[in-house]
Amino acid sequence: MINEVSMKFTYSSRGKSPSIPLFQRGKLLARGRFPSLEKRGKGRFGVAGAGRPICIVILLVAFALDQPSAADLTKIYAGYGGIAGYQMPLWVIKEADIGKKYGIDIEPLLISGGALGMQALLANSIQLSQNSASAAIGAAVRGAPIALISTSENRMAAEIVARAEIKTPQQLIGKKIGILRFGGSNDTAIQWALRAWKIDPRQVTILQSGATNARLLALTLGQIDATILSYPEIHIARKRGMNVLADVGDFSAYPNTSFMLTRAFIEKQRPLAKNLLRSQIEAIHYMRTNKEGSIKILKKYLRVDDPDATDATYEFFARRTEPVPRTNLEGLKNILREMNAPQRSPAEFVDMSLLDEIEKEGFMQRFR
Repeated sequence: MINEVSMKFTYSSRGKSPSIPLFQRGKLLARGRFPSLEKRGKGRFGVAGAGRPICIVILLVAFALDQPSAADLTKIYAGYGGIAGYQMPLWVIKEADIGKKYGIDIEPLLISGGALGMQALLANSIQLSQNSASAAIGAAVRGAPIALISTSENRMAAEIVARAEIKTPQQLIGKKIGILRFGGSNDTAIQWALRAWKIDPRQVTILQSGATNARLLALTLGQIDATILSYPEIHIARKRGMNVLADVGDFSAYPNTSFMLTRAFIEKQRPLAKNLLRSQIEAIHYMRTNKEGSIKILKKYLRVDDPDATDATYEFFARRTEPVPRTNLEGLKNILREMNAPQRSPAEFVDMSLLDEIEKEGFMQRFR
């Protein structure tokens, strides 16, 4: 089970690097001043034996010389807000070595909840956050200098799941619904659903019930009657006899999985910001065209042994992920209305200039 962690962010004024606490799958991994770096499945080229053709040796040397060394790579700590298939773009950048093509050594860090992720981004404990757009907008509405630079899903990739005895939305009246946090995307989804079902929010009890696995367990034990889940948990819940009441993506446009940076980073590190975006675009192409490789990566991060669950997760997200990750501004209006800030312009919270430049440069052509 993935447990939420308490976080303390520090910044060192010495040198160029922040003192960064590292969170990997909910566990603090910092050792000494800087986090240890784990090698994940990196192969090594052996030295050719005397009997090997010399051309193989030449090819291997040429290949090695063409690869960026660790010293040439820029380390980027990238936070993400939960364990689900919608995190695939970030995981693929890491595991398929896509970031290294663009001079980036990316380290994905689990930081449960959008609010904590935004705190980490503002403290420079991470340099990139892959999170729901609502997390960035919630912080930016209060003055945080954060901007969305891309969105790989413009519909909320989640479904509302209820216990076996609850077969219709109206049966939720008087029941308990679990979410991650008040004010987050879970909360927004439930409010949309209640409105669509013409159920007064006062007729249900909404509880902060923890991260995804904790909510699934609470649902199984009967501590809550419904919750919002994504894949693979939806597949697992179905196998346990739970009922899906709605696909939240059907209610309205809602920019979900997004890349976000501080405005200072965009201004001072613009070439690097563009390379992060290029990495995301190539990772999206990889997941849409390489099912076998994508499922292998999903298995590593989801830690699910059921092959049907990982396959269902892949299929669900591969078809929802957009090849050109442009943020839907109409969807941002929906988020702003939920945050009681309908007077604000969605354009205040995005910086699509990086994506505009990449498209004009013809980068997208190689993936068509």
